[in-house]
Amino acid sequence: MSFVASTNKVAAIRLCRSTLGGGARKVVVPSAAVMPVAASSSSASSAGASAALWAQGRSTPKGTIRALAARPIPRRQVIIGGGVAGLATTAVMGSGGYAVNAAVNAAAAAVEAPVNAAMLRPAVAAISALKVGMKLADGKFEVMSVEEVPEYNVACVELLHLKTGARWMHCGADDPNNVFNVAFRTTPTDSSGVAHILEHTALCGSERYPIRDPFFNMLRRSLSTFMNAMTSADYTCYPFATMNPQDYTNLLGVYLDAAFFPKLSREDFLQEGHRLEFAKLDDPTSDLMIKGVVFNEMKGAMGSQSARFGRALGAQLFPTSTYHHNSGGDPVNIPDLTHEQLKGFHALHYHPSNARFFTYGDLPLEDTLLKSEELALSRFEQIDVSSLEVKDEVRLTAPNRVEVTVPAEAVVPDANKQSVVSVAYLMVNQIKDPLAELDNFALTVASDLLLSGPQAYFHESLLESGLGSGFAPGTGYSGSRRETSFAVGLKGVADADVDEVEKRIADTLAKIGVEGFPRERVEAVMHQVELSAARTTTSFGLGVAFGAMGTWVHGGDGLRSLRTPMLAAKLNAALDADPTFWQQLVKRRFLDNPHRVTVVGKADKEYDNKLDELEKHHVAAISAALDEDAKATIVKDAVALLASQDRKQDTSVLPTLIVAEAVPREIKRWGSQQGSTANGTPLQLDEQPTNGITYASVLMDVSTLPDRLVPYLDLFSDFITELGTAKRDYKDLAQFEKLTTGGIGAGISTAETLDGTGAPQVYLTLSATALDRNVPTMFDLMSEVVTSAKWAGEPARLGLLLSRRAASAGASLGPQGLSYAKGYANAAILATSDLDYRTGGFPHVAMLQRLAREKEAAVLEVQVALSEIAAHVLSAPKVMRCRIACQPGASSEVARKELDSFLGSLPTSSPASGDAATIASTLAAFTPKTSKAFIAVPLQTNYCAASYTTVPYTHEDSASLFLLGQAMSASFLHREIREKGGAYGGGASSSPVDGVFGFSSYRDPNTTATIDTFRRAVEWAATDGNLTPALLEEAHLKAFKMIDAPLAPQSRGSSLFSSGLTDDARQTFRNQLLDCTADKMRLAAEKYLIGKTPACAIVGGPAAVEAVRAAGWECLDAEGNPYKAKEA
Repeated sequence: MSFVASTNKVAAIRLCRSTLGGGARKVVVPSAAVMPVAASSSSASSAGASAALWAQGRSTPKGTIRALAARPIPRRQVIIGGGVAGLATTAVMGSGGYAVNAAVNAAAAAVEAPVNAAMLRPAVAAISALKVGMKLADGKFEVMSVEEVPEYNVACVELLHLKTGARWMHCGADDPNNVFNVAFRTTPTDSSGVAHILEHTALCGSERYPIRDPFFNMLRRSLSTFMNAMTSADYTCYPFATMNPQDYTNLLGVYLDAAFFPKLSREDFLQEGHRLEFAKLDDPTSDLMIKGVVFNEMKGAMGSQSARFGRALGAQLFPTSTYHHNSGGDPVNIPDLTHEQLKGFHALHYHPSNARFFTYGDLPLEDTLLKSEELALSRFEQIDVSSLEVKDEVRLTAPNRVEVTVPAEAVVPDANKQSVVSVAYLMVNQIKDPLAELDNFALTVASDLLLSGPQAYFHESLLESGLGSGFAPGTGYSGSRRETSFAVGLKGVADADVDEVEKRIADTLAKIGVEGFPRERVEAVMHQVELSAARTTTSFGLGVAFGAMGTWVHGGDGLRSLRTPMLAAKLNAALDADPTFWQQLVKRRFLDNPHRVTVVGKADKEYDNKLDELEKHHVAAISAALDEDAKATIVKDAVALLASQDRKQDTSVLPTLIVAEAVPREIKRWGSQQGSTANGTPLQLDEQPTNGITYASVLMDVSTLPDRLVPYLDLFSDFITELGTAKRDYKDLAQFEKLTTGGIGAGISTAETLDGTGAPQVYLTLSATALDRNVPTMFDLMSEVVTSAKWAGEPARLGLLLSRRAASAGASLGPQGLSYAKGYANAAILATSDLDYRTGGFPHVAMLQRLAREKEAAVLEVQVALSEIAAHVLSAPKVMRCRIACQPGASSEVARKELDSFLGSLPTSSPASGDAATIASTLAAFTPKTSKAFIAVPLQTNYCAASYTTVPYTHEDSASLFLLGQAMSASFLHREIREKGGAYGGGASSSPVDGVFGFSSYRDPNTTATIDTFRRAVEWAATDGNLTPALLEEAHLKAFKMIDAPLAPQSRGSSLFSSGLTDDARQTFRNQLLDCTADKMRLAAEKYLIGKTPACAIVGGPAAVEAVRAAGWECLDAEGNPYKAKEA
């Protein structure tokens, strides 16, 4: 379950690992996208997922410590929320061509594997054959519209449920990953989080399934590829996806009952929302506290400068409408919500008349309609829901300017530059504006031109000015709400420079209002649209489902996420017809738009402490007013809740899959071909239905690099295309890359040997993608970058990159607290994790702050280091192996030829290093150590991690440990950490490829108590009788839903390439999983966890320092130095 903040994200750049071998790629976060977080009791844990990917045959090799991007769930990418398709999910922004070529897009079907199209076509044809006015499902539904979308090989029908007025959209597709989503327009009138808490509480039991947490129980009784529920600014939705037809039916019943007939008991409200509880449960003389899952979730969600400033920006931009409020709930206001208000909100909003149903895939539509009618819709009559319509924002008649207080970042290079300033515009009313469709798309393109890459207009006028350290939170175009908006600004600004930032924004827009955008830049963005329309992705159906809701819930177009190719052509036609199109758009939406707000955020180092004190005073006031009867009620409620949490549930009322029936014993084999290039370099060729896109990867050995250069490795991989080449400066390079490819990227990765006997590999991955017609250009550009990157000669550019990197790292400590905690713990016990920690953990954060402070001297230092790394690594002898993923036939032949040319262009030798200490020697000399560290970061919640060394992938106990993590998470830790402890998430997972078993908690109000819960979980697992065959069955389903999740064609075979994970190894691991017994899990806990001391780390607020230090923990600050309490 998750809360989705409606902030502008189109310009935010983040790094994620490439699916083609772990390389870091620049990825544009979606414009106004709904970004779902997979719901699980270990919501932020990645180790188990990583292991599952290896078991399946895809790879996430270890790299620098960063929060892992949510893995998309393969069809083609679509735009979500009105953004350009290339900006919608994980498009690699870096190059382009021009207008969308529909013929190219439709040339190859985006399917899981080469199949007979005629066998699958009926799923689309059945919908295409429907006619307006037809009745379906025994006359209960009427067809309102039918539309084929050949660019995406789908046909869509919109239906009306005649009895209730519910709307239903179905996209028929030759895709077995079927999707269901039901959404309700939810319009909060305050920031108590009522919509968000209702989303949680609705999943805690229902009429047909009156047990605790049917939702979390179904996570382990299903092979779903996606299960979640989420609250956006103006709607709440309940989506799932699965490839198993019986699973689809099972989940449909559970979801419908949860949405329309939830229990909404007071106990569940107290657990999920908020409650008063004494520190000692049954002792009214102990301290009174506020607890609750959502209460703590939102403390974590709002616990950063970015979140607080973004929320303030939205509140000022929407002063009168529902968007003014925090739909997720502000921790200050959440305790104001009552149980009766929650039930009333459900009665008003969760009705079919206010619902939008969306389904997608190859299952027969009529079966789903009939089942939904039987289970839910037949019990309702139509009601008037006009009162729930979101009112248009009252437009300002003059610009407004507001100053707000925000938290200070954990670490900053310049204490005198901590303000944030942003200018925001309210723009297109997507329901009523006659120009909405084209303007919305054009503004998304304009946002990319304004913000994306060093050639972008605001990059030059704002970032290169030195006035700030990076774009302000919320920068970009947001198209997810009924009324769209655009914001731009800077963070890390001196108070004296705030006015200058605002002036530069105005001047830049005024310039574009006169000059417009050059057509060649527009064509580069359009090329990205074409690439994204062609790129296969496993999340296509979910993307359409989420993309529909932003406007469809308000009566708008439910298929807008499929309009991208049409809109691209329409925009091109408009540009052809009117040379002043851009000038008029900028004038209409920016220059002559009075609804403009400037928000200035002033950083306060004591922000979180003040919130803590405010909460303490509030609780103290409540405590002082309690009489004995009130205290007795609090104790009674707490005891009753605990008893309910501990009560054994009869989960047999829930449907479930049977492993023996639903899980095949044989692995999926991808048919990777092993060969060599012209110069004898090992080459893996994966011929797959990649829909006209070629993917290339080259691994280069880094293990012999001098160890002293390790701190600069991540900078090297990230900056490889950022500084220009001998042929082009960095702006021209970025523009050409965007115009001709899907991006060129690099990343440093490590991979353990599967049997644990040899030295781990450390390598640089060079990766690139392009449409097949641009493959020669792609390899030429790779050669240009590798052989002539301008590591020296662009001091100003390098200084800016370092400054932005330092600011980003400082801002990441809170939001990515769990990644840092797990990284710190793992670094104590595993050599490769220690290397990762040095390149991306707290030492890296500290180094970046130093570099940002030292300016010119730092630039020279980094230039020398990067040049030395390039000379050592970027040469032919360092190439370990290569991979091409593309369509068979001519595409394969061209790619192999061009790869040979690229390899032939590399230097034939590299200078010998005189350093005795290399990366390889340091890894070999690594000695595990104990760790019990608390890292103090400005936060109101905590992130806890504990890690154990276990066994490698091929060991006979590896599978047992993997299943043990699933069983412990679902059967013990979910109850103890989330339900009782109040944390948003927590769990256990085993990473067989690393030989590490880990525990974690996420947005947790507790510290050492959670570490003790981890210990108790181990004891529980090792106790005979606790791990039963039934729990093993559920652990199997949890494991195989990850292992057998759909895999995009371009990623099939990637783990074989990056880590040598053969079909035989994967089959052996799968057999061991299926042959595991409950007793083998217990023995694994006893053998590898009982009596062992884990490496532990907690990232949390300074308020806990005194207590954890007293418990014997080492306390550090955000840069890894010994923590020193601030002087009074």
